[in-house]
Amino acid sequence: MGVKVLLCGMGGYGENYVKEYLERDVLGSTLVAIADPFASRSPLYEKVMEKGIAVYSSPEEFFAQEKVDLTIISSPIHTHYPYVMLALEHGSNVLTEKPVCFNLSQIEEMEKKSRETGLFVAVGYQLCFSRDVLALKKDILDGLYGKARRFKTIRLMRRNDIYYSRSSWAGALDICGEKVYDSPFTNACAHQYQNMVFLLGKEMDGSGESVSFEGGLYRVRPNITNCDTAALKFVTTEGVELYYYSSHAVDEAKVGPFSILEFENGYVEETDKGFIGHTEDGKTIDYTSIYKGERLEKLWESIRCIEEKRTPVCTLKTAKEHTRAVIMAQEKGVVDLTGKGEARIDDKDSTYYTIPGLGKALQEAYDSWTVELDHNLIG
Repeated sequence: MGVKVLLCGMGGYGENYVKEYLERDVLGSTLVAIADPFASRSPLYEKVMEKGIAVYSSPEEFFAQEKVDLTIISSPIHTHYPYVMLALEHGSNVLTEKPVCFNLSQIEEMEKKSRETGLFVAVGYQLCFSRDVLALKKDILDGLYGKARRFKTIRLMRRNDIYYSRSSWAGALDICGEKVYDSPFTNACAHQYQNMVFLLGKEMDGSGESVSFEGGLYRVRPNITNCDTAALKFVTTEGVELYYYSSHAVDEAKVGPFSILEFENGYVEETDKGFIGHTEDGKTIDYTSIYKGERLEKLWESIRCIEEKRTPVCTLKTAKEHTRAVIMAQEKGVVDLTGKGEARIDDKDSTYYTIPGLGKALQEAYDSWTVELDHNLIG
C-alpha cells in the first residue's frame, strides 16, 4: 500500500487532492480516508465511494480507529492548529494548506510537537516546492546575484460574490474565536509575499524576517470584515525592502504575478512565463526552462520525504514569517473604503466591488516602488 494518507477537507481546494488520487498513482501512496462532515455535498463524493475510500465525519473519529503516514489538512483555517496537533499526536506527518494560522504561540507549539515526535509539518506554499524557484534560491545562496537590495511583487485577482460565498470565513477577520484574516494577502495571493521572504532565507528551508512595515490594508467590498486590497512595504533584518501589492477589488480579471528582485550584482524578473535572471556581466539565466514538478508537487514531495526519511523544504519554520508579517500589518487595522466602492457585474453574472482606477493605481505604485496610492482614490 505504500504511504497511507488521510485528507481532512474535500471541499474547495481539497478537491484537488481528491482528483489527484482519483486520476493518478501518487508514488504508490494510497488515500485511505477522508475526514469531512460535509463530504456528501462534494461532486466527487460518488467517485470517492466507488473507489472505496472511507469517509469519516472528523479526523478525531478517524484517529480513534486508524493510523496513517501523512495527514493532509485542507479544512478551514481555524481548524489547522488542532488538526495538526492531533495528527502529530497520532504518529502522522502533516501537509497543511496555507495559511497555517495567525497565532505565533500555536506555531511554536506545533514546532515543539514536531520536534518531539520527529514528524514533519509541511506547509503548502506551492512556489516553495517548485523546482524553478528552488533552483533560483540555490543560485541566490551561492552568491550568483550578490546581496539582495529590494524586491517587489504584484498580483491582482478580481473576486465576486461567488468567491466570497464559498465559506463562512471568506473575507473574515475571525471565526469561532480564531483569527483567520482572510484576504488576498493571506490566501489567494499569499504565495507572492512568501516567495520573496523564502528567497531571502539563509538556508534552503529558511525565510527572511521582516521587522517593520508601512502602507495599508483596505476594504472596498461592503459585506466582509477584513481587507480585500493591500499595498505594503516591509523591511527585513538585513535591510532589504519588500514591496507587495494585491487586490480582489479591481476591474482587471487578473494581473500578474509579476516581480522584480534587485541584487547588487544583477536582478531577477518574474513574467507571466516565470523567472528570468540577469547578472551584471550580461548573463541570462532562464529558470522558465526548468521543470516545475507535478501539479501538486507539494504532495508528491511530502510522499518522497516520508519514503526517504527526510524533511520537506517548506515547513512551519519556513512559513511562519508570513504569519508574522500578516499580524504586523493587521494590527495597524483596515482602512474602510466601502463608501467609495461601486458594485459591478462580471462575466459570470456575479457582483464584484471596485473603486474605478484602483487596479491602475496599484500597478503605478508597483512601477514606482511606492505604497502611496492616489489620495483621490483612498483619501
